Amino acid sequence: MKRIEDIEMMEVEDLLKVAEDNSVSVPEGLENRIAASLLAEKISQEEDAPAVSLRARWITGFAVAAACTVAAVFLYNPARSELKDTFDDPRLAYAEVERTFERISSKMSKASEMAYEATNEIGKPASVIRKINRK
Repeated sequence: MKRIEDIEMMEVEDLLKVAEDNSVSVPEGLENRIAASLLAEKISQEEDAPAVSLRARWITGFAVAAACTVAAVFLYNPARSELKDTFDDPRLAYAEVERTFERISSKMSKASEMAYEATNEIGKPASVIRKINRK
Protein backbone atom coordinates (compact mmCIF):
# COMPACT_ATOMS: atom_id res chain seq x y z
CA MET A 1 0.00 0.00 0.00
CA LYS A 2 1.36 3.40 -0.95
CA ARG A 3 1.30 6.48 1.17
CA ILE A 4 -0.66 9.53 0.06
CA GLU A 5 2.58 11.45 -0.48
CA ASP A 6 3.83 8.73 -2.85
CA ILE A 7 0.58 8.75 -4.81
CA GLU A 8 0.64 12.54 -5.12
CA MET A 9 4.19 12.35 -6.56
CA MET A 10 3.25 9.80 -9.28
CA GLU A 11 2.99 10.81 -12.92
CA VAL A 12 -0.36 10.71 -14.72
CA GLU A 13 0.71 7.74 -16.87
CA ASP A 14 1.60 5.73 -13.76
CA LEU A 15 -1.73 6.59 -12.14
CA LEU A 16 -3.57 5.42 -15.27
CA LYS A 17 -1.67 2.11 -15.22
CA VAL A 18 -2.63 1.54 -11.59
CA ALA A 19 -6.27 2.42 -12.35
CA GLU A 20 -6.38 -0.06 -15.25
CA ASP A 21 -4.86 -2.86 -13.17
CA ASN A 22 -7.68 -5.38 -12.63
CA SER A 23 -5.77 -7.44 -10.07
CA VAL A 24 -6.64 -4.92 -7.34
CA SER A 25 -10.05 -5.64 -5.82
CA VAL A 26 -12.44 -2.74 -5.25
CA PRO A 27 -14.42 -2.80 -1.99
CA GLU A 28 -18.08 -3.62 -2.45
CA GLY A 29 -20.33 -0.53 -2.58
CA LEU A 30 -17.42 1.88 -3.10
CA GLU A 31 -18.90 3.26 -6.31
CA ASN A 32 -22.23 4.02 -4.58
CA ARG A 33 -20.48 5.74 -1.68
CA ILE A 34 -18.41 7.88 -4.06
CA ALA A 35 -21.52 8.83 -6.05
CA ALA A 36 -23.37 9.75 -2.84
CA SER A 37 -20.44 11.86 -1.65
CA LEU A 38 -20.22 13.71 -4.96
CA LEU A 39 -23.98 14.34 -4.95
CA ALA A 40 -23.88 15.65 -1.38
CA GLU A 41 -21.02 17.99 -2.26
CA LYS A 42 -22.85 19.26 -5.33
CA ILE A 43 -26.02 19.93 -3.32
CA SER A 44 -24.10 21.76 -0.60
CA GLN A 45 -22.45 24.03 -3.16
CA GLU A 46 -25.65 25.11 -4.89
CA GLU A 47 -27.23 28.37 -3.80
CA ASP A 48 -30.35 28.12 -1.68
CA ALA A 49 -33.41 29.76 -3.20
CA PRO A 50 -36.01 31.19 -0.84
CA ALA A 51 -38.04 28.16 0.17
CA VAL A 52 -41.27 29.87 1.10
CA SER A 53 -42.70 33.14 -0.23
CA LEU A 54 -43.41 36.02 2.12
CA ARG A 55 -47.15 35.71 1.49
CA ALA A 56 -47.09 32.02 2.44
CA ARG A 57 -45.19 32.89 5.64
CA TRP A 58 -47.81 35.44 6.65
CA ILE A 59 -50.64 33.02 5.90
CA THR A 60 -48.90 30.32 7.92
CA GLY A 61 -48.34 32.74 10.79
CA PHE A 62 -51.96 33.75 10.92
CA ALA A 63 -53.06 30.12 10.66
CA VAL A 64 -50.85 29.18 13.61
CA ALA A 65 -52.14 32.14 15.62
CA ALA A 66 -55.73 31.16 14.85
CA ALA A 67 -55.01 27.56 15.83
CA CYS A 68 -53.50 28.76 19.13
CA THR A 69 -56.58 30.86 19.79
CA VAL A 70 -58.93 27.95 19.07
CA ALA A 71 -56.85 25.67 21.31
CA ALA A 72 -56.92 28.24 24.11
CA VAL A 73 -60.71 28.47 23.86
CA PHE A 74 -61.11 24.69 24.04
CA LEU A 75 -58.57 24.26 26.82
CA TYR A 76 -60.03 27.04 28.96
CA ASN A 77 -61.77 25.52 31.94
CA PRO A 78 -64.12 27.97 33.67
CA ALA A 79 -64.41 25.69 36.72
CA ARG A 80 -60.76 26.38 37.57
CA SER A 81 -60.98 30.18 37.41
CA GLU A 82 -62.36 32.38 40.13
CA LEU A 83 -65.46 34.28 39.28
CA LYS A 84 -65.26 38.04 39.73
CA ASP A 85 -68.04 40.48 40.28
CA THR A 86 -69.31 42.28 37.21
CA PHE A 87 -68.69 45.98 36.86
CA ASP A 88 -71.32 48.44 37.94
CA ASP A 89 -69.75 51.22 35.89
CA PRO A 90 -69.86 50.65 32.10
CA ARG A 91 -66.71 52.73 31.62
CA LEU A 92 -64.74 50.41 33.88
CA ALA A 93 -66.14 47.39 32.04
CA TYR A 94 -65.15 48.87 28.69
CA ALA A 95 -61.65 49.65 29.99
CA GLU A 96 -61.32 46.02 31.10
CA VAL A 97 -62.43 44.82 27.67
CA GLU A 98 -59.83 47.07 26.01
CA ARG A 99 -57.11 45.76 28.34
CA THR A 100 -58.11 42.18 27.54
CA PHE A 101 -58.02 42.79 23.78
CA GLU A 102 -54.60 44.44 24.08
CA ARG A 103 -53.33 41.37 25.92
CA ILE A 104 -54.78 39.04 23.27
CA SER A 105 -53.23 41.18 20.53
CA SER A 106 -49.78 41.04 22.13
CA LYS A 107 -50.02 37.25 22.48
CA MET A 108 -51.13 36.92 18.85
CA SER A 109 -48.18 39.07 17.73
CA LYS A 110 -45.77 36.82 19.60
CA ALA A 111 -47.39 33.72 18.08
CA SER A 112 -47.15 35.26 14.61
CA GLU A 113 -43.43 36.01 15.11
CA MET A 114 -42.80 32.45 16.31
CA ALA A 115 -44.63 31.04 13.28
CA TYR A 116 -42.59 33.26 10.95
CA GLU A 117 -39.33 32.02 12.52
CA ALA A 118 -40.55 28.43 12.28
CA THR A 119 -41.26 28.78 8.56
CA ASN A 120 -37.66 29.91 8.03
CA GLU A 121 -36.38 26.77 9.73
CA ILE A 122 -38.86 24.52 7.93
CA GLY A 123 -37.72 25.93 4.59
CA LYS A 124 -34.16 24.62 4.96
CA PRO A 125 -34.94 20.87 4.91
CA ALA A 126 -37.57 21.45 2.23
CA SER A 127 -34.93 23.10 0.06
CA VAL A 128 -32.58 20.12 0.43
CA ILE A 129 -35.37 17.66 -0.38
CA ARG A 130 -36.31 19.66 -3.49
CA LYS A 131 -32.71 19.58 -4.69
CA ILE A 132 -32.47 15.84 -4.17
CA ASN A 133 -35.73 15.25 -6.04
CA ARG A 134 -34.47 17.33 -9.02
CA LYS A 135 -31.60 14.86 -9.54
